[in-house]
Amino acid sequence: MKKQLLLFTALISAIALNAQITLVKEINDNGTSSSSPANLTVLDGKIFFSADDSNGSNTPSGEDLGKEIWVTDGTTSGTTFVKDIKLGSSSSNPFAFFTFNNKFYFNANDGSAELWTSDGTEAGTTKVDIMPTITGEAPQRFTELNGMAYFTVGGQPGSTSAETANKLVQWDGVNDAVQVADLGDGFESVFAEMIAYKDALYIYMNYNTQDATYGNELYKYSPTAETFTLVKDIDAGTGDSSISNFTIVNDILYFEADNALWLTDGTETGTIPVAAATDLAGIADLFAWNDQLFFAGDDGTNDDQLYVLNPTTNTISNISNISGKNHDPSDYAVYNGYLYYSGEDATSTNKYLFRTNGTTIEQLDNTIKDIDEITVLNDILYFEGDNGTSGNELYSLNPATLATESVTAEIIKVFPNPASEYIMVPQSLLKSSYVIYDISGKSVDAGTISSEKIDLDLNSGLYILQVQTNLNTISKKIMVK
Repeated sequence: MKKQLLLFTALISAIALNAQITLVKEINDNGTSSSSPANLTVLDGKIFFSADDSNGSNTPSGEDLGKEIWVTDGTTSGTTFVKDIKLGSSSSNPFAFFTFNNKFYFNANDGSAELWTSDGTEAGTTKVDIMPTITGEAPQRFTELNGMAYFTVGGQPGSTSAETANKLVQWDGVNDAVQVADLGDGFESVFAEMIAYKDALYIYMNYNTQDATYGNELYKYSPTAETFTLVKDIDAGTGDSSISNFTIVNDILYFEADNALWLTDGTETGTIPVAAATDLAGIADLFAWNDQLFFAGDDGTNDDQLYVLNPTTNTISNISNISGKNHDPSDYAVYNGYLYYSGEDATSTNKYLFRTNGTTIEQLDNTIKDIDEITVLNDILYFEGDNGTSGNELYSLNPATLATESVTAEIIKVFPNPASEYIMVPQSLLKSSYVIYDISGKSVDAGTISSEKIDLDLNSGLYILQVQTNLNTISKKIMVK
């Protein structure tokens, strides 16, 4: 008797492709030219962002005013140019957006890079000179701890000022910012991000002393003790550990270091690689949701996929599982029980809108590409995207409009296993296209499912069956004897 493999979908709720994504406003309406909205930041029912209307169609003067600050309430008429900070067609290039004490702040260059604030009106958009003796301080890497704002600054000091480039400063939102006190015998150079954790700032930085023996590593700064302390020399000696992506899950700080996933409880002995992820490289884009850690990783076979770490069981799962194809998940946003993100599908390198319930993924659309900057305002998703004709512009999606349809919800049953001559699939997959990949990602068979039986003519080994319906992409492992 022929051996067979019964294959069923597992708890999949699929969403029809081509969801109702709407162009909020074509800010730069010169054909495929882009306004490139970026730095989307929500405060008080508005989204602040930077954009460039080089055609001048939506600026107050009707002229090209460069990349400047914009605001939207989510409507076409409510998406407006705020202020020409660097006069004329030159750009002030707003960057490093953050909110603090219920105010919106950003950096912009009107001749020197300084801190600005805005309430969404031209009159309410003003420079905030937090360090009067510094020109071009451009505070970055904003982190809030115990009611204080911490960031790094650059710029050229005045004749009586100490050098402040890459130094840590603190600000109460009212008085001038000051460099943090340090009772140690060195001086800091902060090169990357930092995060507030356990009443301290954890920072990827260098702390130079006369007999420095470490490179750029994980340090913490205690505002109470007024000291910088090395947490761990991850790349031993003077090498740099290349730390990024600080993310807290269940009071544990996770991060990427030397291309691997690490965690720390704040102690040297508690700073270790995540054991379940030691076989993964390319760790990037960490995000905390539902007491789990979501991230991009590469197992050496399937390129960058969406993984989830369950800290309770110390297990990881590949939940995108697009065999042999880069998925490259990024730009996460949480709404109503789903994690929305940008990712590549099985057929192209364009990034489309996806979501996951933590177990499976769903591609929501395949018409708007280059998705990033996903943000939620008043139950609506907003993001940058490109429809192929209008350039990169601001789009929105109301998740309530998604038409949910149930596919089959059955438990995977395999008997006997391995298969040898054919596999059986659910009737719900009829007329769907399929591809079978070997473990190297090479396509070894493809076609359209015309019956519940797919004949196999394959060598023994492990394969991935990928089925593309008009609702979703389903990937399953099959073993052939």
